[in-house]
Amino acid sequence: METTQLNIADEKFSKKKTLGFALLRLGNILAGLMIGEVTYFATNSLGIAAAAISIGVAIKTAIDALTDLVMGTIVDSTHTRWGKARPWILAAIPMWITLILIFIAPRALMSDMGLVVYITVFATMHSAIFSTMTNIAYETNIKRSIVKEENRIKTLTIIGVVYAIGSLGLQVALPAIIDVFHGSQQGFVILVLIVGVFGIVASLISFMICKEYTEEELASFGGYDAKEAIEKVPIGTFLKSVLKNKYLMMYTVINFLYMLVMMSSFTTGQYYFQYVYGDLSVFSIVMALSVVEMPVFFFIPKLCKKFGTAKVVQTSIVFAMIGVVLRLIMPSLLLIQMIGYLFVSLPNILVACVGSQINYECMEYGRYKTGVIAEAMYSSFVSFAQKMATSLSSVIIGLILSLTSFDYLTKGVVDNGFDDWAELAALGEAGFNKYIEGGVDAVNSAMAGINFAFNWMPLIFLGICEILFAFFNLEKDLKKLRVENGLNEDGSQKN
Repeated sequence: METTQLNIADEKFSKKKTLGFALLRLGNILAGLMIGEVTYFATNSLGIAAAAISIGVAIKTAIDALTDLVMGTIVDSTHTRWGKARPWILAAIPMWITLILIFIAPRALMSDMGLVVYITVFATMHSAIFSTMTNIAYETNIKRSIVKEENRIKTLTIIGVVYAIGSLGLQVALPAIIDVFHGSQQGFVILVLIVGVFGIVASLISFMICKEYTEEELASFGGYDAKEAIEKVPIGTFLKSVLKNKYLMMYTVINFLYMLVMMSSFTTGQYYFQYVYGDLSVFSIVMALSVVEMPVFFFIPKLCKKFGTAKVVQTSIVFAMIGVVLRLIMPSLLLIQMIGYLFVSLPNILVACVGSQINYECMEYGRYKTGVIAEAMYSSFVSFAQKMATSLSSVIIGLILSLTSFDYLTKGVVDNGFDDWAELAALGEAGFNKYIEGGVDAVNSAMAGINFAFNWMPLIFLGICEILFAFFNLEKDLKKLRVENGLNEDGSQKN
């Protein structure tokens, strides 16, 4: 078949590619959840001051900021017989190895400062190098392997189902493991080894079965010259084009803020249910209830087709804000905590499923508006925002906890031989005044800080996302641009 005859409308749905991408996505998300546990692990398992580990995470974040666009440029400049993005999927192997090394930190052999340095070094290698490689390659690989929008959304939805089930299992299991092992390092090590083996195997399978179209085939599908796509796009040229792509800028900010909400909700949820609500094991019950949201996945492709992907995500954020408000109004009711968590996690389902589709539309919009043909650099731009949020969530939470006297609570447990916070809390105000510096006032301050991080901070960030989405008309503008460039509104070739 001549490549000039290729039409997006003729592409068939591939179950094999969907399986490979689903496994890789789940592995990457599990890694993201585990790296988000670093602050909790360092403070509760290793006894490091929250402010100290926050500084280490901040350093990692600063270095991470320098690598995303560089990696995006490298991927866009890669041309091998395996494709452009596919070879970089294998970076998931060292990504998992460095993550495992974080949690097996030799506590008995190092001072607190030594542990901070140790964790910072391996966390930086994990996030700034290897996680950057595999995550940018993942999204670009999908774009170059599946071109029909309907097939892509279907694939992304199935990927989201697999991700939701797997990540939910981890989220439910993690508080239970922490509770059983009293927050010990051993519990974290067992968990990271289990998910690490899965993540490495998933990357190998994905590399083998998720093949890309050639550059000529992709150009034929999109109706542009393949030679333009092969040309290297300098970072400076790309950044200038970004300034002309208002939707990429808006979507990057939305990704950043929502990732802050998602990561902080899980991490602070552990603090909230352990210290404020008073029973960490309840958090597992609350998260387990989110399984009732599974039927939503069956409606995502139809909803996106009818209303547009961005509009569906925007509506879910409204529900998330309602969920936070309910938790603030009736915090002591377990049913309300369950409903609130369901609502707050709803956008996560949609972003996990079809969030990449919005980014692909930003790429296409940018090609029409600026003439710059780039893929991995778009992914790196959004990936940068997501990873910054993942890392900064730990920094923000650590700072909030330190500024609101939380360190006095952990110090009171460790220095006085208690197994965990529940044992000390059972003594009431008398125990607080005896074993905690600052007494009851310090405890109340810490509880207020945890409540702010768990409820008020997400509410503020979700509100900003909703405001940005009110001006997000990407799909409408993209349809016009496709028609102006000789295609149908769905991007297929005209007959």
